[in-house]
Amino acid sequence: MTEVHFNKLCRILLLHSARLTPETVSEVSGRLAAMLESSRPDLVILNGDTLAGPTNDGAALLESFLSPVLRRGIPWTYTFGEGERKTGIEPRALDGIYASVGGCVTGERAEGIDGVTNAVIPMIEEGEVRFLLRLFDTHRETTAYEREYGSPGRSRLPYPLYSRYYMDGVRFCQTAWFDSDHDRRCREAGRTLRELFVFHTPTPEHAQIPLNQAACRFDGILCEDSKCQTVNGGIACAAAESRDVSAILCGHEEENDYFGNWAGMTLGVLPAFRWGAWLAATDGDTTEIQRIRPQNGG
Repeated sequence: MTEVHFNKLCRILLLHSARLTPETVSEVSGRLAAMLESSRPDLVILNGDTLAGPTNDGAALLESFLSPVLRRGIPWTYTFGEGERKTGIEPRALDGIYASVGGCVTGERAEGIDGVTNAVIPMIEEGEVRFLLRLFDTHRETTAYEREYGSPGRSRLPYPLYSRYYMDGVRFCQTAWFDSDHDRRCREAGRTLRELFVFHTPTPEHAQIPLNQAACRFDGILCEDSKCQTVNGGIACAAAESRDVSAILCGHEEENDYFGNWAGMTLGVLPAFRWGAWLAATDGDTTEIQRIRPQNGG
């Protein structure tokens, strides 16, 4: 599948860091089933760190976890974060495993840029593209930059850090892909196309939201330091300059749960799945976020 159909308002359930193992998958799947009952989404997005670590049976874990999604016939899609690099499976092979599970929407994939899950999914209302969902891959484990540039206090990194954490994110080539691809699609459509961005590791601009709560109309809770990407690949600025992106929704952090306004867009960081998920209701122009808390259920 390459597109998603909805009626008037698209309801997207976003979750990250499910960290599936054979021992936990049944419990976590029951939590997902309860959330589906209360949220009734049009699409489910697994936003990185879905598998807990090395595995030889990723497809079976995914199918078991997603069984309540598959029973309801809800389409789903995914992005990769640093956790997917810890499974022991090469990213392109892991991508094939995810895509093989029923109901998966892979979208229109980008080729020739960093990462394997960069994709555009047309969101269709009454036979017309209403907006675009754009997914980005956010690459390597959090220690990659420390190995290459030195530990905190001795770093040669060219961009100031917002915390002691080092991590990869959306890179410059991916930002350039958005710039050119978005312009092309708007020209071909003969009109402006709005977009919604989803990827795993927050940008430095996300880390500004808690630091400027009044100006950004902060909504949420903070339980830990921000863990944004180390070097700014420019994706938030490119989105703001386009004036066509309504929201950039990320994960990666564990307990933080917040969103706010930055340059006319909603920037948000949802909590890990054990703490909850988000239901993003959007028509492409505006995006409203509802917090979905864990419940018992199956």
